[in-house]
Amino acid sequence: MNATQTTKQKAGGRWRLPLFQSVFPLDRSGLVANLAAGISLAAMNIPQAMGYAKIAGMPVITGLYTLLLPVVAFAAFGSSRYLVVASDSATAAILAGGLATAGGPHYVSLAGLVALLTAGFLLLARLLKLGFLADFLSRTVLIGFLTGVGFQVGIAVLSDMLKLEVHGTNPVKQLLQVVRQLPQANIPTL
Repeated sequence: MNATQTTKQKAGGRWRLPLFQSVFPLDRSGLVANLAAGISLAAMNIPQAMGYAKIAGMPVITGLYTLLLPVVAFAAFGSSRYLVVASDSATAAILAGGLATAGGPHYVSLAGLVALLTAGFLLLARLLKLGFLADFLSRTVLIGFLTGVGFQVGIAVLSDMLKLEVHGTNPVKQLLQVVRQLPQANIPTL
């Protein structure tokens, strides 16, 4: 068996799931570069993940969980050395929009359930080698989707940046409320 196999390896007559395939073999010559990359990604992603948790309507500390736990899981089960795995604005916006009607104490438990189900489906897709399906998404569709999510996230945090009170989850209504309240914006907060 060669080192590039990604689903199963035979060990002593039994089949096993390859773990930490994206980490090994470790190379000491690249240790300093990898450490610098890790520090710069952490400096960028920690506040970003905490902000996404806020956008998703979750306690801010869950942003750290969504940053650290997927990285460890991807190191164990993933196959790419170059992929960055963490929460993102699209996931936060979709989660907030999809669970907005739940509200109350059930919101956090439902969000946790959605996260666990997503992890299960992603692991199943990995085992079934379904990554090729991403090739069917056109670049235009991806750019349009990410641009829309970017606008939605930007509008969602605009009220906090200006320290204005905005109600509702509809981005267009939120933007109109911000524009109406613009004279009351807190400039030092901005």
